[in-house]
Amino acid sequence: MASKLEVDIPQPKRNPDGEAQVYYTLYYNCAINNRKNVLQEHIEDSPGKSRSSLIERVYPYISSLRKDSLVLDLGAGRQIFEKEYEDKYGKPECDIITLDIAKIPKERLLAKDYQHVLATGRALPFKNETFAALISNMAFDFMLPETLTQLHRVIKQGAWIFLNLHHPSLTDYDIDTEIARLNRQMKYKKNIKPQKILQLAVYQYHKHLRDNRLLFETEDQIRKVFGIGGFEVKGIEIKSDQNNKWWEVDLRKLSSSERESLSSEGSIFDSKNR
Repeated sequence: MASKLEVDIPQPKRNPDGEAQVYYTLYYNCAINNRKNVLQEHIEDSPGKSRSSLIERVYPYISSLRKDSLVLDLGAGRQIFEKEYEDKYGKPECDIITLDIAKIPKERLLAKDYQHVLATGRALPFKNETFAALISNMAFDFMLPETLTQLHRVIKQGAWIFLNLHHPSLTDYDIDTEIARLNRQMKYKKNIKPQKILQLAVYQYHKHLRDNRLLFETEDQIRKVFGIGGFEVKGIEIKSDQNNKWWEVDLRKLSSSERESLSSEGSIFDSKNR
């Protein structure tokens, strides 16, 4: 018997973009009817500390960009990064374009003066070397490997990229038991609340991540993947709050001459590492 989840949300292994679009569209538009949970209207699916840390990291770079510079926020959701950035530092002089795969009505966006694009990171709808910087909070590693090529294409040479990536500890719990428990709860219910469908989708996606080892486990993995992708890794740290860990990764896009120089020196671009 097909479960409610299989009917409503595609399986990530078969259709990762379909799963992401259905899940996040439902997530960002899920009505909060309980008054005591009204604050959840402004809580997104990433730790608050990861966003505040990302804002601190990118501020010196973004504030130095020229007025005609473009910055891409990949996997922006409802633009909570832009809202919190403005709350702390004011609106930047450069233009930030936000992008997300979810279908989010304009009135649900939190920052009203930014161009918002509905698209997948696997096929970015921008010209080559458009952006002077890219930011992404807890989203980029869900789009690999295709998005790495797209990132290299749309970012200017020498531009910086600021990523927060999921730590593998995200799946350090008994996922299979949680899936079985929630399926039992939902089995005989005719009207299943959207929150239950979302929770089951989270468990299914975490199982997908765990079973296919899709999250970065070591610094060496991060350096190799982004190095082969044409980026210089400027910094890697593990950060945490009381509940979550994440990777903070800063990159710079290498120029063609820099890539050729590194390749000729037998670096990570050597064919034996591909």
